[in-house]
Amino acid sequence: MKKLLFCLAMLGFSLGLKAQSDVVTRETRIYSIIGKDTLRVDAYINPKAEVKPEGRPVLMYIHGGGWTMGSRVNAAQEIYCRYMAERGWLALSIDYRLAGVSVSPGGTVQKLSDLVGSNMIAAKTACSDVVDATNFVLQQKDWKADPNKFCLAGGSAGAIASLQTVYDACNEEEYTLRLPKGFAYAGAISQAGCILIESGQQRLTWKKKPCPMMLIHGTEDNAMPLGVLELDCRFIGTEPIADQLEEMGVPYWKWIERGADHVMAMRTLTIYLEEQYHFLRDFVENGQQTSIITESKEKVPANMSSVDAMIQYVPFYILGYGQYLEQMDWNNIKKPESIVF
Repeated sequence: MKKLLFCLAMLGFSLGLKAQSDVVTRETRIYSIIGKDTLRVDAYINPKAEVKPEGRPVLMYIHGGGWTMGSRVNAAQEIYCRYMAERGWLALSIDYRLAGVSVSPGGTVQKLSDLVGSNMIAAKTACSDVVDATNFVLQQKDWKADPNKFCLAGGSAGAIASLQTVYDACNEEEYTLRLPKGFAYAGAISQAGCILIESGQQRLTWKKKPCPMMLIHGTEDNAMPLGVLELDCRFIGTEPIADQLEEMGVPYWKWIERGADHVMAMRTLTIYLEEQYHFLRDFVENGQQTSIITESKEKVPANMSSVDAMIQYVPFYILGYGQYLEQMDWNNIKKPESIVF
Protein backbone atom coordinates (compact mmCIF):
# COMPACT_ATOMS: atom_id res chain seq x y z
CA MET A 1 0.00 0.00 0.00
CA LYS A 2 2.84 2.43 0.90
CA LYS A 3 4.49 1.74 -2.46
CA LEU A 4 1.19 2.36 -4.30
CA LEU A 5 0.60 5.63 -2.47
CA PHE A 6 4.18 6.74 -3.17
CA CYS A 7 3.86 5.93 -6.86
CA LEU A 8 0.55 7.78 -7.11
CA ALA A 9 1.99 10.80 -5.32
CA MET A 10 5.06 10.90 -7.58
CA LEU A 11 2.90 10.37 -10.68
CA GLY A 12 0.70 13.27 -9.65
CA PHE A 13 3.72 15.47 -9.03
CA SER A 14 5.23 14.46 -12.37
CA LEU A 15 2.01 15.25 -14.26
CA GLY A 16 1.87 18.62 -12.51
CA LEU A 17 5.43 19.38 -13.59
CA LYS A 18 4.63 18.36 -17.16
CA ALA A 19 1.61 20.65 -17.25
CA GLN A 20 3.71 23.55 -15.95
CA SER A 21 6.61 22.87 -18.32
CA ASP A 22 4.85 22.02 -21.59
CA VAL A 23 5.82 25.46 -22.84
CA VAL A 24 9.53 24.74 -22.25
CA THR A 25 11.36 23.01 -25.08
CA ARG A 26 14.43 20.77 -24.80
CA GLU A 27 17.03 20.43 -27.51
CA THR A 28 20.22 18.37 -27.46
CA ARG A 29 23.36 19.31 -29.34
CA ILE A 30 26.92 17.96 -29.38
CA TYR A 31 29.31 20.60 -28.09
CA SER A 32 32.59 18.67 -28.18
CA ILE A 33 34.15 15.38 -29.28
CA ILE A 34 37.37 14.51 -27.45
CA GLY A 35 38.79 11.07 -28.14
CA LYS A 36 36.06 8.54 -27.37
CA ASP A 37 33.93 11.09 -25.51
CA THR A 38 31.04 12.75 -27.29
CA LEU A 39 29.84 15.55 -25.02
CA ARG A 40 26.31 16.91 -25.30
CA VAL A 41 24.34 19.80 -23.89
CA ASP A 42 20.59 19.90 -23.29
CA ALA A 43 19.12 23.37 -23.73
CA TYR A 44 15.81 24.21 -22.03
CA ILE A 45 14.11 27.27 -23.50
CA ASN A 46 10.78 28.97 -22.93
CA PRO A 47 9.97 30.35 -26.41
CA LYS A 48 7.14 32.46 -24.97
CA ALA A 49 9.34 34.29 -22.47
CA GLU A 50 10.45 37.82 -23.24
CA VAL A 51 13.96 38.02 -24.66
CA LYS A 52 15.80 41.25 -24.00
CA PRO A 53 17.92 42.79 -26.78
CA GLU A 54 21.10 41.53 -25.09
CA GLY A 55 19.72 37.98 -25.00
CA ARG A 56 18.64 35.39 -22.45
CA PRO A 57 20.44 35.07 -19.10
CA VAL A 58 22.15 31.66 -18.90
CA LEU A 59 22.38 29.01 -16.19
CA MET A 60 24.55 26.00 -17.02
CA TYR A 61 24.06 23.04 -14.65
CA ILE A 62 26.94 20.59 -14.07
CA HIS A 63 26.02 17.19 -12.65
CA GLY A 64 27.69 15.37 -9.77
CA GLY A 65 28.92 11.81 -9.49
CA GLY A 66 32.41 11.84 -7.98
CA TRP A 67 34.03 12.33 -11.40
CA THR A 68 33.13 8.71 -12.30
CA MET A 69 29.40 8.63 -13.02
CA GLY A 70 26.33 10.69 -13.88
CA SER A 71 25.37 12.63 -17.00
CA ARG A 72 23.34 15.59 -18.17
CA VAL A 73 20.26 13.31 -18.10
CA ASN A 74 18.46 13.00 -14.77
CA ALA A 75 14.81 13.65 -13.92
CA ALA A 76 15.71 15.91 -10.97
CA GLN A 77 18.16 17.91 -13.08
CA GLU A 78 15.44 18.31 -15.69
CA ILE A 79 13.02 19.65 -13.06
CA TYR A 80 15.68 22.18 -12.04
CA CYS A 81 16.40 23.30 -15.60
CA ARG A 82 12.73 23.53 -16.56
CA TYR A 83 12.00 25.66 -13.50
CA MET A 84 14.67 28.19 -14.51
CA ALA A 85 13.71 28.09 -18.19
CA GLU A 86 10.07 28.82 -17.36
CA ARG A 87 11.28 32.09 -15.84
CA GLY A 88 13.08 33.18 -18.98
CA TRP A 89 16.53 31.73 -18.45
CA LEU A 90 18.41 29.65 -20.99
CA ALA A 91 18.91 26.59 -18.77
CA LEU A 92 21.52 24.04 -19.77
CA SER A 93 22.58 20.61 -18.56
CA ILE A 94 25.92 19.32 -19.84
CA ASP A 95 27.98 16.17 -20.06
CA TYR A 96 31.68 16.30 -19.26
CA ARG A 97 34.53 13.79 -19.29
CA LEU A 98 34.51 11.53 -16.23
CA ALA A 99 38.21 11.44 -15.43
CA GLY A 100 38.02 10.05 -11.88
CA VAL A 101 39.15 6.57 -10.91
CA SER A 102 36.47 4.44 -9.22
CA VAL A 103 37.81 2.12 -6.55
CA SER A 104 34.62 0.63 -5.12
CA PRO A 105 33.18 -2.66 -6.47
CA GLY A 106 29.88 -1.08 -7.53
CA GLY A 107 31.56 1.91 -9.13
CA THR A 108 30.22 4.31 -6.51
CA VAL A 109 32.45 6.94 -4.94
CA GLN A 110 31.39 7.16 -1.29
CA LYS A 111 33.85 9.81 -0.14
CA LEU A 112 36.54 12.03 -1.57
CA SER A 113 39.34 9.91 -0.14
CA ASP A 114 38.25 7.14 -2.57
CA LEU A 115 39.79 9.30 -5.28
CA VAL A 116 43.09 10.26 -3.64
CA GLY A 117 45.59 11.05 -6.37
CA SER A 118 43.12 12.05 -9.02
CA ASN A 119 40.85 14.77 -7.64
CA MET A 120 42.68 17.73 -9.16
CA ILE A 121 43.12 16.02 -12.53
CA ALA A 122 39.47 15.02 -12.65
CA ALA A 123 38.31 18.49 -11.63
CA LYS A 124 40.45 20.29 -14.18
CA THR A 125 39.28 17.91 -16.92
CA ALA A 126 35.67 18.75 -16.10
CA CYS A 127 36.43 22.47 -15.92
CA SER A 128 38.08 22.40 -19.32
CA ASP A 129 34.89 20.89 -20.72
CA VAL A 130 32.83 23.57 -18.98
CA VAL A 131 34.87 26.19 -20.85
CA ASP A 132 34.28 24.39 -24.15
CA ALA A 133 30.55 24.16 -23.40
CA THR A 134 30.48 27.87 -22.55
CA ASN A 135 32.10 28.78 -25.86
CA PHE A 136 29.73 26.50 -27.76
CA VAL A 137 26.63 28.01 -26.15
CA LEU A 138 27.78 31.54 -26.89
CA GLN A 139 28.19 30.56 -30.56
CA GLN A 140 24.61 29.24 -30.90
CA LYS A 141 22.96 32.38 -32.21
CA ASP A 142 19.45 30.92 -32.10
CA TRP A 143 19.75 30.30 -28.34
CA LYS A 144 20.37 34.02 -27.81
CA ALA A 145 22.66 33.68 -24.78
CA ASP A 146 23.56 36.89 -22.97
CA PRO A 147 27.38 36.72 -22.53
CA ASN A 148 27.19 39.18 -19.63
CA LYS A 149 24.77 37.05 -17.60
CA PHE A 150 26.26 33.57 -17.94
CA CYS A 151 26.09 31.59 -14.68
CA LEU A 152 27.23 28.16 -13.53
CA ALA A 153 25.56 25.78 -11.09
CA GLY A 154 26.25 22.25 -9.96
CA GLY A 155 26.00 19.65 -7.25
CA SER A 156 28.83 17.75 -5.53
CA ALA A 157 31.56 17.21 -8.17
CA GLY A 158 29.54 19.51 -10.43
CA ALA A 159 29.59 22.16 -7.70
CA ILE A 160 33.37 21.86 -7.60
CA ALA A 161 33.50 22.26 -11.37
CA SER A 162 31.29 25.37 -11.15
CA LEU A 163 33.32 27.09 -8.43
CA GLN A 164 36.66 25.87 -9.77
CA THR A 165 36.01 27.21 -13.26
CA VAL A 166 35.11 30.62 -11.82
CA TYR A 167 38.19 30.55 -9.56
CA ASP A 168 40.53 29.52 -12.36
CA ALA A 169 39.07 32.10 -14.75
CA CYS A 170 39.67 34.83 -12.15
CA ASN A 171 43.28 33.63 -11.93
CA GLU A 172 43.66 33.37 -15.71
CA GLU A 173 44.63 29.70 -15.76
CA GLU A 174 45.70 28.62 -19.23
CA TYR A 175 42.62 26.56 -20.11
CA THR A 176 40.30 29.47 -19.22
CA LEU A 177 42.06 31.72 -21.75
CA ARG A 178 39.99 29.92 -24.40
CA LEU A 179 37.00 31.94 -23.18
CA PRO A 180 36.17 35.09 -25.21
CA LYS A 181 38.29 38.11 -24.39
CA GLY A 182 36.67 40.12 -21.62
CA PHE A 183 34.22 37.35 -20.71
CA ALA A 184 33.51 36.69 -17.03
CA TYR A 185 30.99 34.40 -15.39
CA ALA A 186 28.20 36.41 -13.77
CA GLY A 187 27.19 34.07 -10.95
CA ALA A 188 27.68 30.61 -9.45
CA ILE A 189 25.45 28.30 -7.42
CA SER A 190 27.22 25.60 -5.43
CA GLN A 191 25.11 22.74 -4.11
CA ALA A 192 27.55 21.16 -1.63
CA GLY A 193 30.79 22.06 -3.34
CA CYS A 194 34.26 23.49 -2.78
CA ILE A 195 37.35 24.79 -4.58
CA LEU A 196 40.57 22.76 -4.96
CA ILE A 197 44.03 24.20 -4.46
CA GLU A 198 47.46 22.60 -4.22
CA SER A 199 48.49 20.99 -0.95
CA GLY A 200 50.46 23.41 1.17
CA GLN A 201 48.61 26.45 -0.15
CA GLN A 202 46.80 27.87 2.87
CA ARG A 203 43.98 29.84 1.29
CA LEU A 204 42.43 30.89 -1.97
CA THR A 205 44.14 33.66 -3.91
CA TRP A 206 42.26 35.77 -6.47
CA LYS A 207 43.81 37.92 -9.20
CA LYS A 208 40.36 39.30 -9.98
CA LYS A 209 37.27 39.57 -7.85
CA PRO A 210 34.85 36.71 -8.54
CA CYS A 211 31.15 36.88 -9.36
CA PRO A 212 28.37 36.63 -6.74
CA MET A 213 27.92 33.13 -5.35
CA MET A 214 25.19 31.12 -3.69
CA LEU A 215 26.76 28.47 -1.45
CA ILE A 216 24.47 25.71 -0.14
CA HIS A 217 25.82 23.12 2.29
CA GLY A 218 24.72 20.67 5.00
CA THR A 219 26.50 20.71 8.35
CA GLU A 220 26.84 16.90 8.44
CA ASP A 221 28.29 16.52 4.96
CA ASN A 222 31.08 13.94 5.20
CA ALA A 223 31.65 13.77 1.45
CA MET A 224 32.41 17.44 0.82
CA PRO A 225 33.94 19.68 3.51
CA LEU A 226 32.04 22.62 4.92
CA GLY A 227 35.44 23.90 6.04
CA VAL A 228 38.83 22.64 4.82
CA LEU A 229 39.97 19.10 3.97
CA GLU A 230 43.48 17.96 3.06
CA LEU A 231 43.76 14.93 0.76
CA ASP A 232 45.78 14.73 -2.46
CA CYS A 233 45.02 18.45 -2.69
CA ARG A 234 43.35 20.99 -0.43
CA PHE A 235 39.55 21.28 -0.49
CA ILE A 236 38.26 24.74 0.46
CA GLY A 237 34.59 24.55 1.42
CA THR A 238 31.63 26.85 1.81
CA GLU A 239 32.63 28.55 5.08
CA PRO A 240 36.12 29.76 4.08
CA ILE A 241 34.90 30.70 0.59
CA ALA A 242 32.15 32.86 2.11
CA ASP A 243 34.65 34.42 4.52
CA GLN A 244 36.87 35.47 1.63
CA LEU A 245 33.96 36.81 -0.40
CA GLU A 246 33.08 38.93 2.64
CA GLU A 247 36.66 40.22 2.82
CA MET A 248 36.63 41.14 -0.87
CA GLY A 249 33.22 42.79 -0.75
CA VAL A 250 31.71 40.28 -3.18
CA PRO A 251 27.99 39.65 -2.57
CA TYR A 252 27.02 36.09 -1.68
CA TRP A 253 24.21 34.00 -0.24
CA LYS A 254 25.37 31.33 2.20
CA TRP A 255 22.71 28.72 2.95
CA ILE A 256 23.51 26.27 5.75
CA GLU A 257 21.19 23.31 6.31
CA ARG A 258 21.60 22.13 9.92
CA GLY A 259 21.81 18.34 10.32
CA ALA A 260 21.75 17.58 6.60
CA ASP A 261 24.52 15.59 4.92
CA HIS A 262 25.67 15.42 1.29
CA VAL A 263 22.08 14.87 0.19
CA MET A 264 21.91 18.66 -0.26
CA ALA A 265 23.89 18.23 -3.48
CA MET A 266 20.83 16.50 -4.95
CA ARG A 267 17.94 17.80 -2.88
CA THR A 268 18.43 21.37 -4.02
CA LEU A 269 17.44 20.28 -7.53
CA THR A 270 13.83 20.02 -6.38
CA ILE A 271 13.63 22.20 -3.23
CA TYR A 272 14.66 25.81 -2.59
CA LEU A 273 14.15 26.44 -6.30
CA GLU A 274 12.48 29.78 -5.66
CA GLU A 275 15.37 30.90 -3.47
CA GLN A 276 17.92 29.91 -6.10
CA TYR A 277 15.96 31.77 -8.76
CA HIS A 278 15.83 34.80 -6.46
CA PHE A 279 19.63 34.67 -6.24
CA LEU A 280 19.87 34.70 -10.03
CA ARG A 281 17.30 37.45 -10.37
CA ASP A 282 18.48 39.69 -7.51
CA PHE A 283 22.26 39.17 -7.47
CA VAL A 284 22.91 38.57 -11.17
CA GLU A 285 20.15 40.36 -13.09
CA ASN A 286 19.56 43.23 -10.66
CA GLY A 287 23.06 43.60 -9.18
CA GLN A 288 22.21 43.22 -5.49
CA GLN A 289 25.27 44.12 -3.41
CA THR A 290 24.20 42.95 0.05
CA SER A 291 24.97 39.41 1.23
CA ILE A 292 22.59 36.94 2.87
CA ILE A 293 23.23 34.19 5.41
CA THR A 294 20.45 31.64 5.88
CA GLU A 295 20.35 28.77 8.36
CA SER A 296 17.53 26.24 8.25
CA LYS A 297 16.78 22.94 9.94
CA GLU A 298 14.09 20.36 9.35
CA LYS A 299 12.54 18.44 12.21
CA VAL A 300 14.14 15.31 10.76
CA PRO A 301 17.22 16.39 8.77
CA ALA A 302 17.48 15.03 5.25
CA ASN A 303 20.17 12.42 4.67
CA MET A 304 21.47 9.90 2.16
CA SER A 305 22.28 7.16 4.65
CA SER A 306 20.51 4.46 2.61
CA VAL A 307 18.67 3.82 -0.63
CA ASP A 308 15.39 4.18 1.24
CA ALA A 309 16.47 7.55 2.63
CA MET A 310 17.37 8.77 -0.84
CA ILE A 311 14.02 7.62 -2.20
CA GLN A 312 12.39 9.60 0.59
CA TYR A 313 14.40 12.81 0.21
CA VAL A 314 15.50 12.83 -3.45
CA PRO A 315 13.04 10.51 -5.24
CA PHE A 316 13.34 12.08 -8.68
CA TYR A 317 17.13 12.04 -8.52
CA ILE A 318 17.56 8.38 -7.61
CA LEU A 319 14.52 6.91 -9.39
CA GLY A 320 15.05 9.12 -12.43
CA TYR A 321 18.80 8.51 -12.65
CA GLY A 322 19.81 8.56 -16.32
CA GLN A 323 16.26 9.33 -17.45
CA TYR A 324 14.25 12.27 -18.66
CA LEU A 325 10.91 12.86 -16.96
CA GLU A 326 8.95 11.42 -19.88
CA GLN A 327 10.98 8.21 -19.71
CA MET A 328 10.05 7.40 -16.12
CA ASP A 329 7.66 4.44 -15.90
CA TRP A 330 5.67 5.03 -12.72
CA ASN A 331 3.92 1.68 -13.13
CA ASN A 332 7.19 -0.21 -12.99
CA ILE A 333 9.49 1.61 -10.58
CA LYS A 334 12.56 -0.41 -9.64
CA LYS A 335 14.33 0.29 -6.37
CA PRO A 336 18.06 0.88 -6.95
CA GLU A 337 20.42 -1.61 -5.33
CA SER A 338 22.94 0.99 -4.24
CA ILE A 339 23.23 4.70 -3.60
CA VAL A 340 24.12 6.75 -6.66
CA PHE A 341 25.11 10.42 -6.64
